[in-house]
Amino acid sequence: MAGRTGNRAGRWRQVLAVCCALVLLLAPVGFFAAVPGALARGHAYAAAPACAAGAGTGSCTTTVAATVTGTEEKARGRKADYWLRVTERGDDRVRRVRMSGSRLHDAVRAGDRVSLTYWRGEIRTVRFGSAAEETEASPADDWRLPLGLGLLTLPVGLGVLTAVLWWRRRYAAAAHASAWQLSVGPVAGALLGCLGFVAAQVRPDVRGALLVTALGVPPVAALTALVAWLTRRRERRAVDTSDIVPVPPAGRRCVRAAVLGDVPYSVDGFDHLVVGDGAPAVTPDPDGRVARRPLPPSLIVHEVRAPRPGDTVLGPGGGTYDTVLIECRDGAVTVVIALAREDAPIVLGALLSPARAAG
Repeated sequence: MAGRTGNRAGRWRQVLAVCCALVLLLAPVGFFAAVPGALARGHAYAAAPACAAGAGTGSCTTTVAATVTGTEEKARGRKADYWLRVTERGDDRVRRVRMSGSRLHDAVRAGDRVSLTYWRGEIRTVRFGSAAEETEASPADDWRLPLGLGLLTLPVGLGVLTAVLWWRRRYAAAAHASAWQLSVGPVAGALLGCLGFVAAQVRPDVRGALLVTALGVPPVAALTALVAWLTRRRERRAVDTSDIVPVPPAGRRCVRAAVLGDVPYSVDGFDHLVVGDGAPAVTPDPDGRVARRPLPPSLIVHEVRAPRPGDTVLGPGGGTYDTVLIECRDGAVTVVIALAREDAPIVLGALLSPARAAG
């Protein structure tokens, strides 16, 4: 796991993260700006009077009788488009009307009589008996998508920005490296954003969608605080390596481990360590029988610790709370052995055995 803020790659990652956060914070501005116009169109349609006899169809509505000639359903991924085929009275042309949902599509049959409401030259509503459903051309719900996208991207952008700021100010000084440290904010923002998006699609008005989103803030904040507390608690446990004491291996053992450093026995793919069978040796063989490279007696244990943000590469466990590092010195070179916490005592015991030091 890479997390250093002082090198060039780290700075580029920070710049990229800041840019992503800014885009996610600027996007809601455009989405929210589209909501008033969409609401105005919906209100204009709802308030439009019926056209007087002989009048045009500019800002008023015209309702005509029509007959259903059939229905169509076209799958589109997990969703589907629903169409009605209708002919108006006195006109044999078949018109295809795309509906906003499936209610009327499932209710009508060929030969049923329906009413079509025109506004500004397009069919906006279809009525069948006492039931009415908007078409895709209706402006009644045009506000839902931009409001939902705005409520989705705003919390996510704030969460990403929070993670970036924490990364710049605190991550390099953290005692333990964990992906959770950077993901709590974005995940919390995504939860709240998804709630806001769903609320915009199901609530009857903008105020209701905003209220549901606002009511979601306390539980999301409480859940985030709980996760952060549990994470911090696990970090404190991971940082404490005082319970890892040397245990001489009772027999031959082959454990997952990575030896990292500018030394000849640090080889890509050599991800196992054999102990209790002569000198400790790295090998790519899970059984530890072939291609063994012994660790030299010059390798001296310096400390046992948890992964830190400055560690560029971690071995088995990938920097989880169960990963520990045995930091060693081979002359002037720092060598790190990354392995699971449960395997650390016997590896430490093999590295500190008197027989190996004598050899």
